[in-house]
Amino acid sequence: MAASRHHRNTRIDALRAVVLSVVVVMNMLTLSGLSYLGPDARADMLGAVDRAAWDVLDLLFEGKALAAFSFMFGLSFSMILLRATPRGEATGAQIIRRFAVLGAIGVFNAVFLFWADILMTYAALGLLLPLAARLSQRVLFTLGVALILTGPVSLALSGVSPPTPVPEGRDDSLQAFASPHYADTINQNLSMVTGAADGSAGMLLLRMFMLSGLFLLGLAAGKSDLPARISALRGTLLRAGGLCLAVGLCAGVALRLMGNAPEGIWFLLYLETPLMALGYLMVLSVALHSMRTGWVHGLMAPLGRMSLTGYLSASALGQVLFYGWGFQLIGQTGTLAVVMIAVGIVLLLGGFAHLWFRHFVYGPWEWLWRSLTHLRPQPMLGRGVAG
Repeated sequence: MAASRHHRNTRIDALRAVVLSVVVVMNMLTLSGLSYLGPDARADMLGAVDRAAWDVLDLLFEGKALAAFSFMFGLSFSMILLRATPRGEATGAQIIRRFAVLGAIGVFNAVFLFWADILMTYAALGLLLPLAARLSQRVLFTLGVALILTGPVSLALSGVSPPTPVPEGRDDSLQAFASPHYADTINQNLSMVTGAADGSAGMLLLRMFMLSGLFLLGLAAGKSDLPARISALRGTLLRAGGLCLAVGLCAGVALRLMGNAPEGIWFLLYLETPLMALGYLMVLSVALHSMRTGWVHGLMAPLGRMSLTGYLSASALGQVLFYGWGFQLIGQTGTLAVVMIAVGIVLLLGGFAHLWFRHFVYGPWEWLWRSLTHLRPQPMLGRGVAG
C-alpha cells in the first residue's frame, strides 16, 4: 500500500462525521414530510414541544451543516492536491473525472434516493477548484469572503424575492412520496429536481455564492496547513468561533423576527448561515484537538472516512422508514421523533463503518468513486487507512 493510505487526520474525519450527522438529521426532517408542510399546516400538526424543537433546529442548524460541509469539501480538495503525483496526473484529467463521477453519483441520488442532492452542485463548483488552487492563500481568503458577501448584496440590488424554503408548501410531494409505488417516488424526485427552484431564485442565488465562497475558504485553510496548527491557534480559534456564532445567532433571530422578509441592508442578516457554520467548525476543531477527546476520534472517524456512503445510505434508509413503499411514516411523525430516528440512523451507520473498516480500505461508495476516477478497480481488502 502507498504510504498515503496510512496517514489520515482522524480529527478531520471525526469533524466530518459530526457535520454529516447534522446533515442527516436535517435531511430526515424533509424525508419525514415535515418540510413539505406550510407553516400553518405544520403548526396544526405539531404539538407545542415539537413546534419549539422545529424552531430551534431551524435557527441553529438549517443550512449551517450544509455550509460547514462545503468548507470541508474545499479543505479535503487541498489535501488531495498535497497527495498529487509528481507527474501531475491528479491535477489534470484525473481531477476532472473525479468531479464528473461525483456529479453522476449526485444524479443517481437525486433521481432514486433524495431529490435535494448537493453532490451535483459540489461537482460543478469543484471543477473550478484546480484553477483556484493556483492562487495564494491571501487571494483565496479574500475571494472567499467576497463571494459570501456578494450573495446578500446581490439580493439587495437585484430586486429578487427573499429566499424561501424550496420544499415548503409542496403538498404534491407529500402525497407522491406517500404512494406505495416506488415509480411515484422517482417521478416526484424528477419533478422536484427540475421544478422545485421555480420561485426560489433568491435561495439559489444566495446558496451559490455562499457555497463557492466556503469552498475557497476551505481550500485556503488547507493550503495554509491550518489542521496541523489548530493546537497553536486554540485561543484565537475559540474567540473567532465564539464571535461568529454569537453574531450569526443574533442575525438569525433578527431575521426570523422580521418574518424572513428583509429589505435593503437587512439582507446581510442572511450571513447568519456561513457565520454560524464557520463558528461551529472552529469550536469543534479545537474541541476535537483536545488530548482528552482521543476516544471521540476513534468513535467518529470511521463514519467520516465513508461520508459519501453515509450520506447516500441515510437517504435510502429514510425512504424505507418514511415513504409509502416502506413503513409509511411520512407526515405522521413529530419533530422530536424524527430527530430520534435520525440519531438512530447515524448510530447504525457509525457501527457499520467500524465493522466495514475491519476488513476493507475504502467505504463502498468511496471505492466506486475512486475506481471510476482512476479507471481501474482499486485495492479493497485490508485494514490500512485509506488515503
